[in-house]
Formats: sequence, C-alpha cells, structure tokens
Amino acid sequence: MPSPRVSAWLVKSWRLAALLLAALLLQRTTPVTESALTRLGLDDAKAFFPGAKRLKSGPNQTLLVQDQYGNRLGRLVTTSPDADSILGYAGPSNVLVALDNQEKIVGTRILSSEDTPEHVDTLRGNPAFEKSFKDWRPTTQPAPKLEAYAGSTLTAYAITESIQKRLSGNYVSLRFPTALSLKEIQGAGFPDATGFEPNVPRLGWNLVRGPNRAHLGYVVRSSPSADEVIGYAGPSETLIAVESDGLRLRQVKLRTTYDTADYVSRIKDQEPDPQGRTYFKDLTKWTTREWAEFDFRKGELDTVAGATLTSYAIAKGLQSRFADDAHGGHREKQDARQRLQTAALWCFLAGALLMTFTPLHGRPVVRTVWQILLVGGLGLWLGQLLSLSLFAGWARHGIPWAQAPALLILGGIALLVPWGSRRQLYCHHACPHGAAQELLGGLKRLHVAVPARWHLWLGKLPAIALAGAFLAALAWPRWSLGQVEPFDAWVLGVGVAIPLTLAVVGLLASVVVPQAYCKYGCPTGALFKFVRSANQAETWGRRDTRAAVILALGAVVAFLPHADFAAEDTPESSARHAVTELHGAAFGTTWTVKVRGSDVDAEILKRELEAEINRVEFSLSHWRESSATADFNHLESVQPFGITQELADTVEFALKLSAASGGMYDITVAPLTNLWGYGPAGKLADPTPEQLKAALAKVGWQKLKLDKENLTLAKSHEGVNLDLGSVLQGYAADRAAAILRAQGQHDTLIEVGGEILAAGTWRVGIEDPFNPRVMLKTVLLTDRALSTSGLYRAKKLAAGKPVSHILSPKTGRPVEPTLEMAVVYHDSCFQADGWSTALMAAGFEQAKVIAQREQLDVLLVTPDKKVWQSGK
Repeated sequence: MPSPRVSAWLVKSWRLAALLLAALLLQRTTPVTESALTRLGLDDAKAFFPGAKRLKSGPNQTLLVQDQYGNRLGRLVTTSPDADSILGYAGPSNVLVALDNQEKIVGTRILSSEDTPEHVDTLRGNPAFEKSFKDWRPTTQPAPKLEAYAGSTLTAYAITESIQKRLSGNYVSLRFPTALSLKEIQGAGFPDATGFEPNVPRLGWNLVRGPNRAHLGYVVRSSPSADEVIGYAGPSETLIAVESDGLRLRQVKLRTTYDTADYVSRIKDQEPDPQGRTYFKDLTKWTTREWAEFDFRKGELDTVAGATLTSYAIAKGLQSRFADDAHGGHREKQDARQRLQTAALWCFLAGALLMTFTPLHGRPVVRTVWQILLVGGLGLWLGQLLSLSLFAGWARHGIPWAQAPALLILGGIALLVPWGSRRQLYCHHACPHGAAQELLGGLKRLHVAVPARWHLWLGKLPAIALAGAFLAALAWPRWSLGQVEPFDAWVLGVGVAIPLTLAVVGLLASVVVPQAYCKYGCPTGALFKFVRSANQAETWGRRDTRAAVILALGAVVAFLPHADFAAEDTPESSARHAVTELHGAAFGTTWTVKVRGSDVDAEILKRELEAEINRVEFSLSHWRESSATADFNHLESVQPFGITQELADTVEFALKLSAASGGMYDITVAPLTNLWGYGPAGKLADPTPEQLKAALAKVGWQKLKLDKENLTLAKSHEGVNLDLGSVLQGYAADRAAAILRAQGQHDTLIEVGGEILAAGTWRVGIEDPFNPRVMLKTVLLTDRALSTSGLYRAKKLAAGKPVSHILSPKTGRPVEPTLEMAVVYHDSCFQADGWSTALMAAGFEQAKVIAQREQLDVLLVTPDKKVWQSGK
C-alpha cells in the first residue's frame, strides 16, 4: 500500500487528469467547421451586389461575383478556416466578407460561430457594428474603429482580427500578382540588402535587412491600393523605397504597368534637368505623411509632357498607398483602451491573490471595498467572469494566449489554487456575482434559515448541474452552456433572457439566504469544488467516483456516431479529402489546379506552377510591356522582326484558325478591341464610323507574314498589332500540365480562366449559357481538355442593347449572335481554347462545317437554345 502522502498526490493528480479527459472529450465532439463558401448562392451575393448574376470560384477560397455580361463586381470570402485560431470569448467565428473591385468591404455577415451565442447575437445584424467595416480595405489599411460592441468586446475584436488575417495574409492582386524579390529591392535603393520581411502590422510594408540583420529601411508596393488608378490605358505599380524613419522616400521605381508603352517610355527615359531632377526623383520630395494628404490641386507636382495621365496616375497611386496607411489612426485610442482594460484585469488578479493569501480578507472594511470593486470593475466594466461556456470553449478551440492572456491566467489560477492550497480564490475573492450576493446578504435580520435536510439536498444541485451541462455539451455540441449560468447578464444586460433571469433570481434569493446561488445553483463553483483539496491526507471520495462515472458516460456519448460532428465517409467524400487545391492569378483572371493523392508538396508545386504560368503571360501577352508580343506591336516597320520559337508556334496556330474560319477569327483585332472598350482603356463610348474605318486599316490576319524557318514575323502595315488572348490561357494550361507531369503528378485538373485540362478522370460541369448557375450537362473528362466560349460571358450595351465581345474583323462591329456558346473537347487545351473562339466568331452554320472538316469534338448552343453536337 502506498503511503498516505503518495495516496494523496495520486488522488489530486487524478482530479487534474479528470479535467484533462473532460477537455479531450469536448474537443472530440467539436463540430467540424464546414466550408460555408461552397454553400453560398446567388442570393447571398445579391445582398451585397444587387446586379450579381453568376458566381465563379477564384483563388484562395474566393467566390468572384459577376454581372450578366461576365464583368466582375467584387468577391466573397469567409474568414474560416484561415482565421479559426482567433478566438473571442470561447471560440472562433466564421464571417462572410464582401469586397468590391477596389478591395474595400461592401458588407459583412456572421455566418456561424463557436463563440458564446449570446455575445455573437449582440453583434449579428447590428447595423452600427456592420457599418464599422464599410469601406475598410483590410488588405492595406489598419483596422477601423468598432461601433456598438459593448458587452462583446472580445468577440468584436476577434471578428476584426479574423477579417484582417484572412485578407491581408492571402490577398493576391489580380493585376499585379508577381511577388517581390530581393533583386528588385537591391535595385530600388538598397544595394546592400540581404533580405526582407513583412513589417507587421503595417500592411504592404516590407522591412529591409542588411548584413547582420541591420535595419536599412522599408520597401512598399503601391499595389493593391493603386490597382484601380488608371492612366491612359491601365494602372501602374510602383516600388517605393522608404528610409528607416518610415517617413522620407529614398526612391520611387516603376515596377509593372498596363499603360501605353509610348507614354511610359517618355517618363522612364526622361532626361534630368540642370539640377539633376527627373519625374521619379521629384516624387521623393514629400514624406509618407505628406503623400497621404497630398492635394493635387495645390501641390506643385509637375507631370511629364506628352504623358500627363500616366505620370499623374503614378503619383495618385502613391497617394492612395499612403492614404491607406493613414486610415485608422483612431485605432491608437482603441488600443489604449484595450491596454487599460487588460492592465485592470491584471490588477484584479493581483488583488484576488492578496485577498486569498493575506489576512486582508478578514478585515470587514477592506473586504467590502474589494467586493464593490469586483462588482463595479470586474463585473460591470470589464465583464470578465469565468464560466462553463468559457472553459468548454477553450477545451474545444484552444488556449487564447493572444486574445485574452489575463483572463486565461485567472482561469488557470482559479483551478490550481484550490487544488494546491485548499483556498477558493475565485469563488471567495474574484467572482463579481459572488461579491454582489455577499453585499446583498449583509442584512442579517432578513435571513431565513434553510432546514438541514433541505440544505443537504439543495447542496447537490450545483454538481448535478455541472454533470448535466457536461453531458449535454457532448451530446449537443452547438448548444450554449451560457444558458445554465447567469454570468452573461453582467456583460450583455437585458439582451439575454435566461441568464438575466438566473442572475436576478439568484441575487434576490441571496438577500434572505446568504450566497444562495453559490450554494445551490453554480455549476462553475462545483467545478472548483471538485478540484479543491480538503486536507493534506487527501483520499478517494464520492466526488471522485461520481466524476469517474460521468466521464465514462461522457466517453460513450463522445464516441457514438453523431450527426453534428461525424459524417458517413463515402467514396466521393474520400476522393475530395485526397485532393490538394492550388490557386493563383494571371492574365487578369485566376487559375486553379487540383491534384489527387497524398504525395503532394503543395509549396513546391505552387511555386513551379506560378513561375511557368507567369512566364507564359510575361512572354506572350500583349498586355505585358516586356513580352515578345509587345515588342512586335511596338515595331513601326514592315521589315521582318526576329521572334521566339514559342511566339512563332502560337502565331502559326492562330493563322490556321483564321484561314479555317474564313478570316472571322483574327489575332490582329486589338485596335477594334480597344475601340469597343474591351482593351486596357476600359469602357468607352461606341465608336464612330470614322474610327472604325481607321482601325480596320490596321486589322487583317493576311497582313502578317510568318517565316518559321528563320523565326521572323513581318507586318504589311505599321499599325498591325497582335492579340493572342484567345489562346494563351489554354496554352498556359498545357504548360502547367507539363510542370505537373515533371513533378510526378498524373491525376490533376487544371483550370485557367475557364479553360480546363484533365489528367486522369474528373467530373466537370458545363454551364447553361442562359442560366450560368445551372449546369447544361456534367461530363467525365479523361485526359482531355475542355474549352467554352460564349456571348453570355462578356457583353456590353450598345444603343441600349447587349452586344457580344467577339468582333468581326471585316465590319469592325460585334458579330450577330448565331451562337450563344461553343464547347470544344481536345487533347490540347491550347487548341481547344483557340478552336472554341474561332467557332464562335464563325457563327453556327459555318462552325458546323469547320467542326466536321477538322474532325473536332464540339457542342454548339444557339440563342434559341438549339443544341448541336459532333464527335470525332
């Protein structure tokens, strides 16, 4: 037999182990957080974007919201699962966030929460709280001042931090997706830089490190703040080097631009004036604070002659960037208040320790003053009370070190002090509700004696309530434990009926029966009483036996199948679980790659895929100034021009499509595309006949002469330009597939801007062009590509009527809609992409002829919903 001392320690250790087992059982029954994003529909989008007509999956678990013509209105994201580690009082919340195209919040909605329901309900649907986030840009701006969150401070702060973490940590600019590199930083004013790192909490800022991790200064990207600042033809991104003081600008450098190349060159090639000043040098005259408040009407900013709009847009981008930094300066007051409240909580914790372990608690005056402070400070002001819902939330979702360290320490001490010293720190010296009862019970003349027999039986109620609450929490994980205690009434007032009733009844009862609720109703008090040591020779008692029985029952409940936290594992769900998804942005749209199998290094794969897809864009897209296509477009000569093998192969296929479609498909239509507002310039007025005639002089596939043997390309008119956008997304998908094969992945699904390429067998859907939220058909795609092209994807209004985005190279006008959608299956996504566009341009009757002649596997849909299909 062990000695009495050893036996005592074994019993005491068992009680701590019992708490740990209870926590593990609660954790096991924690409801699985579902991806609410997959359940969102068009009605959810219309609540924020009334013109929403279709939803499309985007990068980083995003839903892109589009209008009836395929134009992007904004996007929807949810904070879960990225921000599930951020807890409020007892757990995380999943918030739906709607953002416009400038990445500003349009609105928010709390979808679900594992936090105390009563705290969440005070915020859910509260117009003032929701208004706090309106127009906030979480990707670049500090958090806004919160409104109307009294009583739910931790929940409100947690929601704000969740939004910030979800968006600032995962934002990818669709216009400027290329990540910052050390080489760029070295060329932007920090030649001695050896590394850089995000400068938390200043979003978008990067701290530059030198030898021995010396702080050299900062670099800031103007994107995404400046993404919507348009020059002549598009936005520009600058890289801004800032001195170590965070104020003075060292250098401003143009990083990437969609603007007209000629105007950009005038700025970049500008000769210094006699004082050595250039346009970019002039931009460094103002500090970051001055830029944030810069007034272009009063400021002495000289734009570049011949490139006024481009130079103005670059400067406006700097102002937008630093204005975002200045936004939210009021947060300092908010943070100061939060620091004050945290400091006060630490003081109450220290006071409770003094009252517990010193003779102060025996002095009536000191004790009364302390009780008043507990009621007014810890209860009514801070609202920090320990409860079963709080402990259960921590057991389910983790320890909130970052959000509430002082409250966490209070909870730990409240459990450990009675366990180790037999003293009840919390119940006797730190509970505002207990202090209020003691103050109300001060009139002894009103006291009523409870018969001993009644006292014996009533005294068992707290333990019964504790056991019942524990088993109920296991059986119904989403049920709120806050309903069995009065403590939420202290912070939420009249907004919680059951806790308020318990609080009022308990306090009134304490007038005639001292500490009535503590003695006969408090399950949290029963928890502290369970761990409390009676004496040094602690032995196994009835409470230990009962606890063991309750834990055994709890284990049975926890391990039984339960619809709330367990689901049948079907082959379909197993397949989903084995899929790794990667997302990115390119070509002004998004890409998604799904890989089946467990042997997937997502980080390496994404890095390789991003590099290759970006290489294709920057090599072949005419939107990219440094591309081979842009170089040819800038050529003002009819002499043969040397091109790459990749560009030659792409042009050769495009010319084949032109010939096959009788010239209706044409890669030289860029002048017409710009004229109709589908180019970098964006929406424009309808072109005049004179403008169309001038543009048509520069259009025609036969004005190109390709020499594949010598790798040259010539144009017969100096104004001829290439636009390979109709095939590049499919080509990028083919190149991504090559990367995946090289990495040993042979069961993949690639989607780039709607072009799909499968390796292995995948189930994919084809949208109904008349109702894109419904599938026209679902197909099993095996080792093939699928490309869709349709008028429903991008239309604009002309003369009050919707017109297509496919333009006739012969008339210069949008084609007559004899086809609503063309679907092409092919072994190559590059070819599928090109053929689907060529068929759309050719029209229904000619498309059928082409499909049969070229032995294409196609599906054609006409505006009157007629469907025609051919197979190879």
